[in-house]
Amino acid sequence: MKLRINLFLALLLTVLTAYSDDIAVPQITPSQSHVGYSARYTQVSYTHCEPLPKSGVPQMVTGSWEVNDGILQHKAREEAPLAICKYLIPSDHYSIKCQARKDGGPEGFIIVFNYVDPQHYCSLNFGASGNTQHTIERIVGDSRTVVSKRPGSVETGRWYDVRLTVSGDSVRAWLDDKQVFDDVLKR
Repeated sequence: MKLRINLFLALLLTVLTAYSDDIAVPQITPSQSHVGYSARYTQVSYTHCEPLPKSGVPQMVTGSWEVNDGILQHKAREEAPLAICKYLIPSDHYSIKCQARKDGGPEGFIIVFNYVDPQHYCSLNFGASGNTQHTIERIVGDSRTVVSKRPGSVETGRWYDVRLTVSGDSVRAWLDDKQVFDDVLKR
């Protein structure tokens, strides 16, 4: 009996090993999503994300936002305001570029990506943790998980060029043409 169980387990292990490459591991990155903007207790300004089509004013999900001369601004000191571009990105592979500026406050600026709803998205936070580091975070419900972090800060009043490339669960990000992240989103 013991020999039969061992043979069965060996056979099962052989089958599972042979087909392990065919077992699909679900991605964190959704097949379609939105991008947008946020902040943490900081006043910020953003230009439109290229190459997304201009579809008017972003959806102001939470917080106090305004648009002045084509620049999206958050002037309050709120915890996590969200402004989301209305264009639905129909793929899990995309690149965006925009300009961002910290106008005042203790933190930096945040680019939201892989946004499905206010409870499911990722953020690229330049100037996190009191403007001492840059982070990629994953938000699921009330849980915020730091996926990756690097030391860094942003200056108040200076416009920065931000570029983000998402290729499935691979994320690369640049600040003024300096690559800051080349990471994989993990469960």
